[in-house]
Amino acid sequence: MTMTAQLALKWSQGTQEADADDLRGALRGVDWQTRRQLCASLGWTERRLREAAELLGSEIVRGQSGFKLTASITRDDFSSASQASSAAISQGKRMIRYGLALRRRLHAVVG
Repeated sequence: MTMTAQLALKWSQGTQEADADDLRGALRGVDWQTRRQLCASLGWTERRLREAAELLGSEIVRGQSGFKLTASITRDDFSSASQASSAAISQGKRMIRYGLALRRRLHAVVG
């Protein structure tokens, strides 16, 4: 890896960590926030929000109701949070099925 590529990677990782901290701060002390609300308040694109949310992992809930810190989930939020969990698992299963089917097809074509 070239020095320029190493510096770009280091800058990118630092930026991602800062974005994750900013997203965590934007969600602290508030109720569910939609993607649109967060993008507007942070001045981010949806892609940037998605990347920061993925970096936070299970520290936040991402679902139909929007985004919320997991530590702030109440009994009233549990249904929405549980639905988000189920949706993530279902999506993961679809991706695995696709990956396996693609691998089989590639082996059939290439050998």
